[in-house]
Amino acid sequence: MKRGIRHHVNSSAIARTFASAPRAVTAAALAALALALAGCPPPGDNEIRVTVSGTGDNSADLTREEIVSLARREAKLWWYTSLPESEAREFLRRFQVQHPYITVHLVRGSTFEIVRRIDRELARGQVQADVVHVLDPGVFDDLRRRGELYAYESPDAPAIPAQYQEPGQWAAMRAVTVCIAFDTRRLTLEEVPQTWPELLEERWRGRIGLKDAQTGGSAYAQYYLLREEYGASFWRSMAAQNPHLFRSSADTLRALEAGDIDLAGGILGYSVYQAALEGQPVQAVWPRDGVPMTIGPLAVLSRAPHPHAAILFVDYALSRAGQQAIVEISSCFSLRADVSPPPGRPPLSELNILTQEGSWSEYRTRQERLQSEYSRLFHPESE
Repeated sequence: MKRGIRHHVNSSAIARTFASAPRAVTAAALAALALALAGCPPPGDNEIRVTVSGTGDNSADLTREEIVSLARREAKLWWYTSLPESEAREFLRRFQVQHPYITVHLVRGSTFEIVRRIDRELARGQVQADVVHVLDPGVFDDLRRRGELYAYESPDAPAIPAQYQEPGQWAAMRAVTVCIAFDTRRLTLEEVPQTWPELLEERWRGRIGLKDAQTGGSAYAQYYLLREEYGASFWRSMAAQNPHLFRSSADTLRALEAGDIDLAGGILGYSVYQAALEGQPVQAVWPRDGVPMTIGPLAVLSRAPHPHAAILFVDYALSRAGQQAIVEISSCFSLRADVSPPPGRPPLSELNILTQEGSWSEYRTRQERLQSEYSRLFHPESE
């Protein structure tokens, strides 16, 4: 086993025990809260913000009723996510069934497109985003270190395993896996690589599709984890295979169906599962030497214009009902022990999972260097 890799996620890992952090409310915020509950806006501001701290000093918790009252006053929410748009909208529909008084605005893009947009908003001091969900925990570690995450711990956070959250800052909304896929009309299972190094055989040269790690968080996770497992030489050899790069798993599947490629050499497992359910002749291969897995955290920005509506969204997303909804809608995995995987998908406990072993800070620290390395290999024209 190489450094930074954890193999074999199993059912015993889906457990967690620690108490939620207390939340402190400033005196000024309490005054604003009193005005809000009386139905009066505070002077010079028509949106209330309560500053929450995880220190526990002079803490005064907001009750659920107070949070709901403040969320009703805010009445809106901006969700930035890399979840496919149709899936994100269905998830929002289910959230709004419980909270119909909140109008939700969706901003959807690839992981690193969303990150760049948030960074621009933060730099300008004009933050629109309230809640963020992308497939890269390193992004959330960076925001945490910069003080850009709202300190809040959902009552359902303890249901998420400790290694997949930062207490009081962010928690995994979903987990995704990366696999190999092929078109069953042209290849049989016996002909298809069963391990990652088999993709480097000469017969697959020019016939492999990869999701581009410059845009996708899951693709970067695959790059990081397989580099940890096999070294940089694996990716140098992969670049020499002249793979086709795609912005999304959907684009990769279209190329596979059209015969432009023979193998998807790095594709989201849930996309293959959904395509097969829709009747496409596509099948997933779970490499026996390891299945890369990453998580999609969820967090509220510290400068969120609508933090209390955002809190309700986080609470729903991490609840059993919300986790069941995301599994049903996107066919991904929940890390809650009481939520089953989609019907027909192998549970994580049956896969040889590759996931980050060290801290998320280490994952983030190495990210800029490894993204530059990836760019030199697969996008030399951008240098």
